[in-house]
Parts: sequence; structure tokens; C-alpha cells
Amino acid sequence: MRGSAINAWRWRTVLTALLLALVALSAVAAPPQPLLWRVSGAHGTLYLLGSFHMLSADDYPLAPAVESAYARADALVFEIAPELADSPGMGMQMVQRAMLPAGTELADVISSDTADKLRAHLGNEAAYAAMTRFKPWFINVGLAIRAMQGTGLDPALGLDQYFMQRARTDKKARSGLEGIEQQLHAFDAAPINEQELSLREALRPDAELQNDVRELHRAWRSADLAALEAIQREEFFVKTPVTGRLVLTDRNRNWLPQMQAMLAQSQTTLVVVGALHLVGDEGMPALLAKSGFQVERLH
Repeated sequence: MRGSAINAWRWRTVLTALLLALVALSAVAAPPQPLLWRVSGAHGTLYLLGSFHMLSADDYPLAPAVESAYARADALVFEIAPELADSPGMGMQMVQRAMLPAGTELADVISSDTADKLRAHLGNEAAYAAMTRFKPWFINVGLAIRAMQGTGLDPALGLDQYFMQRARTDKKARSGLEGIEQQLHAFDAAPINEQELSLREALRPDAELQNDVRELHRAWRSADLAALEAIQREEFFVKTPVTGRLVLTDRNRNWLPQMQAMLAQSQTTLVVVGALHLVGDEGMPALLAKSGFQVERLH
């Protein structure tokens, strides 16, 4: 009897351990909750998918609803056309647009305090000297990418890149909502005082920046609209309202007629854009609903 009791105890222990392991594995493997809407027009259907531009391998596979939207799509549309996003000239064009006017250096457009903070953040005078010909927004982009990479996120695994590659393999039609110049203008036209404010924010300790990235990624991964709206409001419309208008509101309104035209065609289109373009009263789902289309969030 005693041996039987011990064996039963052992089996219960083993089974409990196996169940816990399975729970842990299922938690890791659970796909992100999708930021996904279906928009129905008189002729066409549009799926709006909120992207995170840098992800990790743990963010795949995707939810069944996202896979279904992709399978149904005749064409995919991104913020910028894949052939432009992959173009070697895009980086050069970005660098050229980011250059300060001839005879102007970074120290001429930002405060000495911000310049000192940047110098200290970069760690040496040579690294600072390499930045002196660039506008603050360009330096901000570099610091943001570094913070995201510091959390293990990879631009090659971003959701837009993932679907660009899949659409190419599957020979689905692909296009963009704007050109390189339009996209760069949204950052470049921001007033210098807002660019400097964003730069000062980006010069906080790496641990703080990475915590912000993790919070944004968590909000995207759990499709937490309230959290994403709060981040959008604080980071764009409270701190830098002109930048928020240029980067989000104006671009959304420029994209609206294009999406209306898609809905007038007898086809299904999957539109993949940054998640913050889809939240709030000026987000694409809200703008399309105000335009009279039937908009349904999919879970």
C-alpha cells in the first residue's frame, strides 16, 4: 500500500509539472491580440491592421483573424510602397533631408544644455561631432531605434516587413499610401522647439526609454486601445502638438480619400499602418465611420 501511495504521489507530481509546462508554453506561444478592423463599402472591403514596426520572433505566429484577413485580401497597402521601403536610395534621401542648412550646426538650433546632454549621452566628442550637421528629428529616430533594439526588437521582424515579404512571395498586389518625400516631410516640418523637446526626452537613461518601449509593445500586443490612446495623446498631442498633427492627423486625412477609393472597387484590401494611426477620434477607423462606412473591430 505504501509503495502504491508513493507511486501515485509521483505520478501526480509528474502530471502537475507537465500541466504547468503546457500552460507556460501556451502563454509564450499565444499570438498578439490583433488591432484589426473590417470596413465595408458599397463594393469593396477593407481590413485595417495596426502594425508595430519592430518586433521579435516571440510575436509570431499571428492571430487567426489576421491570417484570415490576409488570405482574403486581393491587395496589400502599406504606409510606403515596398519597392520604396526596400530601396537603397531611401536611406540616402532621409540623410539628405535631415541635413541642416549650409553654415548651420546642431548647436545653433538647440540649447547649450541639450547639446551638453547629447554629448554626455553619446559618450565622446567624436560621436557628438558626427551629429552636428543633422536636425534633431533625425537624431531622435536613431535614439528611438537603439532603445527598441535594446529591448530585443528587430526592424526586420516588423509587421509591415513581414507582410511585404509574404505578399511578394504570394504575388499579391502591393502599394503605398504615400511617397518617401511625404513621409519625411511629416518629421522634417516639425518646429525646431518640438524637435528639441523630443530629443531631450530621447536623452533620458536607456533603462527609462526601454521601459517606455516595453509599455508601448505590451499595449500593442494586447490590443489595449485605451493604453495606446493615452500614449498617443501624451507623447504627441500634449508634448508636441504640431508634430502630432503632421505625423498622425494630417497623414490620416491624406490617406482617407485613398481608402474611400479602395472601398469603391470590387476587391478586398488589407491596409497595414502603424498602430497609432488607428486609435482615437482622428484614427482611420473613426474617420471611415464618420464617412458613412460600416466599421467593425475584429478580435
